[in-house]
Amino acid sequence: MNGAIVLLSGGIDSATALYWTLKQTSQVYSMNILYAQASFQEAKASRSLASAAQVKEHLSVSLPFYADIQARYHPKGSSKVITAYVPARNTVFYGVAAAFAEAFEIDTIVFGSNADDTKELPDATPDFIQSMNDLLKLGTRAGADGTPITIVNPLINHRKIDVLKLALELKVPLEVTWSCYEDVQSPCGKCRGCRNRLDAFEKLGMSDPLKYERTS
Repeated sequence: MNGAIVLLSGGIDSATALYWTLKQTSQVYSMNILYAQASFQEAKASRSLASAAQVKEHLSVSLPFYADIQARYHPKGSSKVITAYVPARNTVFYGVAAAFAEAFEIDTIVFGSNADDTKELPDATPDFIQSMNDLLKLGTRAGADGTPITIVNPLINHRKIDVLKLALELKVPLEVTWSCYEDVQSPCGKCRGCRNRLDAFEKLGMSDPLKYERTS
């Protein structure tokens, strides 16, 4: 790893992936992508994490066309994919990150999603990541020149509670992370992001440093 771009949403998973990456290389960039489901709190959390980690540069990339996609997207119910899925999101995200990686001449893209995500989101599975890596090897100058860009996920086998344990070991500033799906001042305590986070803290016998609107 001669350098890395970390996709940083601002949640515990991506924050843990960021601090893991800091142990691997000193050339760390962070990237927060603003799209239809992103919130100002996510962007704020990602900036705070990037500042605390003292990354080389924090990138903020806006994808306004996702608002149009989201407005047109009305899927039927699925037993395999959760409602949090966003059309082709990770395909687009990795493409954007790969373009910056080529510009910076670095070889790694890091993202953090946990083992539960691989069961519920088709663009978080090991097979998908391997296929994306094959595409980056074939479809980029870096790949053609023999220095391919590789997407890695250090948390792929970690349950949420395991991610939280690792975050504590790496001294991630959990008080500035944001996991809520809602665009609100205080986390709602009801959405999938909040519930998974609160459940992990509860299983470790700890209190979440964030204050919630409601948790029951």
